[in-house]
Amino acid sequence: MDHALVERSKGQLAMSLTVPAVHFTCKGMKNMKRVTMGFFAVGLATWVTFLGSTGLAQSPPTPIPFQVFDGMAYPNKPDLSVHGISPITMVYTGAFGLDWHKQAGRLPDLEAVQAVARTAHQKGHTVVLDIEHWPVKGSPALVGDSVTKYITLLNWFRAAAPGLSVGYYGAPPIRDYWRAIDVRSSPEHRAWMAENDQLRPLSSVVDAFYPSIYTFYTDQAQWKNYAIAQIAEARRNGGGKPVYIVLWPQYHDSNLLLRGSYLPADYWSLQLQTAREYADGVVIWDVATNWNENAAWWTVTKEFMKTVNQARPAVPRTLTIQ
Repeated sequence: MDHALVERSKGQLAMSLTVPAVHFTCKGMKNMKRVTMGFFAVGLATWVTFLGSTGLAQSPPTPIPFQVFDGMAYPNKPDLSVHGISPITMVYTGAFGLDWHKQAGRLPDLEAVQAVARTAHQKGHTVVLDIEHWPVKGSPALVGDSVTKYITLLNWFRAAAPGLSVGYYGAPPIRDYWRAIDVRSSPEHRAWMAENDQLRPLSSVVDAFYPSIYTFYTDQAQWKNYAIAQIAEARRNGGGKPVYIVLWPQYHDSNLLLRGSYLPADYWSLQLQTAREYADGVVIWDVATNWNENAAWWTVTKEFMKTVNQARPAVPRTLTIQ
């Protein structure tokens, strides 16, 4: 979604609210008020229609407090809960067995899923399942088969771990950098949305969404547009469920020049602030050999958590026009 489009639409709404009344002198003030309210209703309806198309207008029954989750795997990581960062259970493909995923059409053994789920249930934390080898793009038959597997695994897990919030890393929505930031009306962006629509049966059964919004390039404004688009797409098919974006304080491995490099402090700060403005929370993911208490990204994170802990505001699920 083009962030500028939102701003332009805000301006259009403001214009619609300030259109001067049409004066019908033969009918008097009573009719003039009716015309004024008509302009207001048309402008408001236009704005609501726009928000509905982006997914940003969906509103659940109660506000969702902003949360930050610890998805990091450091051998000597300190207790981050002292900073208000909550633990989360990340379940990777290998947790269900070493070889099952080598056959794309195969599900893991039920007993293996139940064992992992029972362990997660004892911990009591939110769960993110990270299964990435079942294709989510392709023919309806191929995607439908994958969706069936995802739902089956989710149901098995839930049956052994009742009461836990469970979702999938990465999809839905599908991670696609260039089509996500393309103009919303473009064929490329529309095709991306259509692919996400094929995942609606999965969207309807997960408890939350965990879009992967890693950093591929140094362009900060472009990254923000990408993040907003991914979040909006999760909202569009999400039915008001929480959207927790997954962030990595390093550049993605696909960037051969910057892979392994941590983001500059201002870039990481932008990402955390974007999450707070548009999403319901963030999962910080990282893997390294040693924890560095003085790392720039961690210093930024601690300062960010101070502001989160002071306010703990609920993320607005609708936009209020003042």
